Amino acid sequence: MSQASELAYAYFFICDIVGLSDPKLTAKRQIKKVEALTGIIKSSEVFRNTNPSTMLYLPTGDGLAIGFLQGPELPLMLAIEMHKQLKEYNVGKFTEDVLQVRIGISDGQVVSVKDALGNTNVWGPGFLMARSVMDIGDDLHILLGPNTAKALRELSSEYKDFIKPLHDFTINEQRYLLYSAYVNGVGNPEMPKNNKAKKSMYQVSEIKKELQKMRTTTLCREIDLMLAITDPKTMLTHHNRFYNIENTSEEPLQTVLHCIRTPVAKSFNDLNVRVSDESGAELKITSINFAAPRHMEFRTEFNRPISKGEKDRGYRLEYQVEERKRYCEFQHGIRCKKYTMSLAYPSTTNFKPVLYAYIVKGRKRVSKSKIRHKMKLSDGITKATWKTTNVIEDQVFCLEW
Repeated sequence: MSQASELAYAYFFICDIVGLSDPKLTAKRQIKKVEALTGIIKSSEVFRNTNPSTMLYLPTGDGLAIGFLQGPELPLMLAIEMHKQLKEYNVGKFTEDVLQVRIGISDGQVVSVKDALGNTNVWGPGFLMARSVMDIGDDLHILLGPNTAKALRELSSEYKDFIKPLHDFTINEQRYLLYSAYVNGVGNPEMPKNNKAKKSMYQVSEIKKELQKMRTTTLCREIDLMLAITDPKTMLTHHNRFYNIENTSEEPLQTVLHCIRTPVAKSFNDLNVRVSDESGAELKITSINFAAPRHMEFRTEFNRPISKGEKDRGYRLEYQVEERKRYCEFQHGIRCKKYTMSLAYPSTTNFKPVLYAYIVKGRKRVSKSKIRHKMKLSDGITKATWKTTNVIEDQVFCLEW
């Protein structure tokens, strides 16, 4: 018989050994790996310095789980410390003896109950979520659930720098934006090979429906696109897009779907994406529904929803990428009253910026835009600016230099 259960809220660290069930491994090697993992965990500073009464420890067969009752930092600190110890442990090992692990970190309520032998068993949504997060990862991944990631990123800028949004994944028929922790060789910056990422992507039909809804509920008063070439050798270019929008619907506008296409293969976090509102306050990324090497689609949430008729509201999207072809295209899905495009570059270059335009539905010819640009020189930077009004739906501008 078991004793009475206790309800607790815990931040879980859960890991397992990648490939432990490989039939090529002998039972002796399997046991050795389990013992090595347990030894690394128990010798860590986090484990040794944490009061046992504030931990829920649970072997899981291929690995182990620890629920920390004190907050979200300890499981992350343990993951980082463990990765460093793993590197030392694996030095000089035969391939069959190399210890590979994946880690999931998440939080939630669990029930802990002691059985007749005094052993503690843990079950509940907190443990199950951490297990599901871990299952998505590959070797060296440190993946975090959205609530734990948010709590850590709000604690310090350091956590925000290396806990980065990864992708939407479907867990128990619900979609979650998961995060990946990696810094200075700790963690795995790659996208997991697990195909759950593909299952959670928005369907093209849904995106079309959303675009159609935007056209009927959103008015774009002004668009200001600024490209600044920061390194002429690599063509590293800083994109800065500002959208002044007005909500014409009775329903408050809470989120915006963004699309970035790049000429070179990049991961989402390679782009150093930042989205802010009209006052400069950063907006939270709530979803990454598509992340191909040259095509990103993601959603951000306004800190304060935009109500019908509000003026001077909008958002700014910034990112950087190498524009090696010296060419950029911008397609606009909704009408815009006032439109500005600028290209800034070192005056020492011989760039000759030209703007072209066409309509998507009639892309039979691309003509040089009749919009005249103005040149401005300041502190060694040349800036070419084009301005126009009443940009229609599906208008495309092509800038080359």
